[in-house]
Amino acid sequence: MTGTTREIRTFSEDEELVSQRRRQIVDCAIQVFVRNGYQKTRMSDIARACGISKGLLYHYVSCKEDVLYLVAHDQAEGTIKGFGALQEQCKEMSPTDALLEYIRFYYKVVHDTQDYQVFLNQLAALLPRADRRILFDADRFALEILQEILERGVKSREFEIEDLTITAHNILLLGRTWADRRWFLARRYTFGQYLDIQTRAILRAIRPQAPAGTAGAD
Repeated sequence: MTGTTREIRTFSEDEELVSQRRRQIVDCAIQVFVRNGYQKTRMSDIARACGISKGLLYHYVSCKEDVLYLVAHDQAEGTIKGFGALQEQCKEMSPTDALLEYIRFYYKVVHDTQDYQVFLNQLAALLPRADRRILFDADRFALEILQEILERGVKSREFEIEDLTITAHNILLLGRTWADRRWFLARRYTFGQYLDIQTRAILRAIRPQAPAGTAGAD
């Protein structure tokens, strides 16, 4: 993991080893934070999950707050990488096809990482104010890609949208709802059903409405 916006102390001068160890620490810490909650997690819990001693853990980070920052940074990097690739893919698609691909991609990420998504609701609040920007910037990047797709659709008259920003936020919130309210939704719908129902509802809401009396006209 590179490109952090603040320095995290390490006693190793081997940058590759530090990157590998911190990758391991992040992967294990996420599991522990999700299972125990951040406040109840101790550094010894993270070390145990990594299969290393607590002393070795402190060789690569100085405190639990460092680990939390690395988790946030990893989340931001993953968001930018994933949505960056999606942005390139969607450039050659029609606005409708690009929107469908965006919804499928984002909702599938939420589905595959449901426990982690619930933890992400708390992550920004747990971070010091100065460190939150990396998460906000990554979320803004994903939002802007969706807004670009919607704007293209409006220009091509495939979509009719009163407020692009509100519509984009609503689409993202519907995706997160699958994780946030899974205790209720997962007992009534499969993920495929939820994706299909929400996708059709979104398209109905943003596609131009046919003038009254023209239904069925040639």
